[in-house]
Amino acid sequence: MTILGALIILFHPSEEQLARAVAMRSACDRLLVVDNSPLPDARAAMVLGEAGVALLHHGNRNGIAGAFNCGLSALFDAGADAVALFDQDSEAPDAYFAVMRDRCTSMSGRAFLAGPRVFDENDQRFLPELATSGLAVERLSIHADAAMQRCAFLISSGCVISREAFARLGRFDETLFIDHVDTEYCLRALLRNVPVYVVPSLVLLHRIGSRRRHKLGSLELTTMNHPGFRRYYSARNAMQLALQYGMRLPVAIVPNVLTLWQIVQIALLEKDKLAKLNAIALGLFDGFFGRMGPLERTRPRLAAKVARTANLVNATSPARLGETNTPVAGEPAMSLTRHS
Repeated sequence: MTILGALIILFHPSEEQLARAVAMRSACDRLLVVDNSPLPDARAAMVLGEAGVALLHHGNRNGIAGAFNCGLSALFDAGADAVALFDQDSEAPDAYFAVMRDRCTSMSGRAFLAGPRVFDENDQRFLPELATSGLAVERLSIHADAAMQRCAFLISSGCVISREAFARLGRFDETLFIDHVDTEYCLRALLRNVPVYVVPSLVLLHRIGSRRRHKLGSLELTTMNHPGFRRYYSARNAMQLALQYGMRLPVAIVPNVLTLWQIVQIALLEKDKLAKLNAIALGLFDGFFGRMGPLERTRPRLAAKVARTANLVNATSPARLGETNTPVAGEPAMSLTRHS
């Protein structure tokens, strides 16, 4: 029988997020929680320890990619055949582990990635499921009662990685730190013939960004409202993916189209326009010239500004610390980007 583990990444978790982590313990075969808060979260350690949940503190070394690698290595070393990734904002459906375990058993011994459909609670719609030949992208028509269907991309939350896939694809790219970490992994899977599947019968509830809808005449536009440093990582990593994969997989250029659309949204509708547009410009420059890694190493001035702003916010409203995933400088937000 397939041993299906689960890996949850925490970052200054709230009581509700800790409760979700504890509840998952009885659903999966092995559960590991990685606390990616810069300093160990004593409350999380107490709650998870009392529930008998294994906890590792990773301290945000190399961002979300580093946390994934730490947890995946530990779970596969402990004998898991496949591991499901979750961030603290995601709520798995009741049938998730039963269905995924069955799918994993049917593909035992094979390299694969598989994930549910993702319903964005902020935008009240499903994320599009996409297929690609490497040249173009098409949107899949998904029916809930359909069997597993090949697709091109999955966000990391809810995604199952088989032991064989991790062996073939290797670790997540820690130089990306956050944003497009999962996109890069799926591009790598396309190149190395590791199939990626969506499981239509499963729906994962997820919150992506702080989406808001705006009316411009007859047009309705949606903005993500990510802070400037997230715009930096997103633009930088999109540029890096285009350079790294674009010649072999032209579809890797698409995230840069999303960067252009972000520029339009910011210019028309978002606050702090200059700061966000400047962060995007810096990200594009650094991505083109291969300046990768955490913000405090690539852009220390911007990192210091982000840290000052976050400290001011937390000082004026300390209760927010347990309610938000907004990071400081090189600290990753847990919501997925590309998208993760």
